[in-house]
Amino acid sequence: MRHKRKDTEVFSLSFLDCICCGFGAVLLLFVLTASRRADVMEKLQAQIMEVIGEMDNDIALKDKELEDLKLTLASTRQKNEDTGARLTEKEKLQTELEEKLKLLLQQLAAIEGEIGRLIDEKENMPTQEEKAPIPIPNPVRRQYLTGFDILGDHVLFLVEASAGMTADTIAEAVDYSSKSDKERREAPKWKRVKLALRWLIANMKEGARYKIIFFNRDLVPLETGFGRDWFDPMDNDLTVEVLNAIDDITPTDGANLEKAFAIVNELPIEPDRLVLICDGLPTLSEQYPSGGQIVYEDRVAMLRAAQNALQLRLPVNTIMYPLMPDPGSAVHFWRLANSSGGAMISPAENWPDL
Repeated sequence: MRHKRKDTEVFSLSFLDCICCGFGAVLLLFVLTASRRADVMEKLQAQIMEVIGEMDNDIALKDKELEDLKLTLASTRQKNEDTGARLTEKEKLQTELEEKLKLLLQQLAAIEGEIGRLIDEKENMPTQEEKAPIPIPNPVRRQYLTGFDILGDHVLFLVEASAGMTADTIAEAVDYSSKSDKERREAPKWKRVKLALRWLIANMKEGARYKIIFFNRDLVPLETGFGRDWFDPMDNDLTVEVLNAIDDITPTDGANLEKAFAIVNELPIEPDRLVLICDGLPTLSEQYPSGGQIVYEDRVAMLRAAQNALQLRLPVNTIMYPLMPDPGSAVHFWRLANSSGGAMISPAENWPDL
């Protein structure tokens, strides 16, 4: 008889015990591991928070650096804009200067061309070897007398040839009055007067004419062999004749300025410039008889009489070589020059230094 086979139980008590023990061991291991892991996590979390804090500080520093960089960038941009504006202005100015330089170079080229043309014309002009009648070694000094106008077409020179024109003081003039004619003609002051007259003639403009009248008690004619009323300063022969005639004039007696001014009205050709060379107030007059003592007030009245005798309206330029002591003469001749539109000077002893 077959016996019924007994079923085998897979999950026996022993197996379950093993399983439970194993599960309990695993659970115990998990519990122990979890506790340790919590400590590790706390430590790791602390490290992470520390790193986060350092990163926050770094971020704050970077933000500050970024702000500084932004300010620096803004400042740099502003400077660049300003620099760009200045560069633009400089470029504009440089362009203007280049245009002006170009214009100046064109003008310079035109001037050089004109100079070249004038030089060619000058070289082709006929040469004239004629020397100046009165050579002046120092031509730069031609305009020495500023404001002293002798550039008229007809210039009349009235030159006092009285005894006072021989010296600078009355005592010396009295001493010269007893000397010979030659000695008086060679007096230092009179030589200065003649030298000034030569200088004035040499500085006249081309084409002008001049006349010389000397006066003391009377009018002293200037005798020349040419017989001309008005002289050409560019005529060599005539100028030499005139200079020789001037050297023959001897200063003597007093000065009658009224008679000299009166003759100006009678000239056939009216002068447009009058140059008076004197030593001070006149000492003779047609309205005052000669003789007796003449005081300062009398001489002033004589000058007024002379001014009344000059009827022509023309500039009176006076060169005064004062006879000292005579402090008031300069004022009256200055007034005469001022009222007539002329000038008045009292030159130094070394003028003109030819």
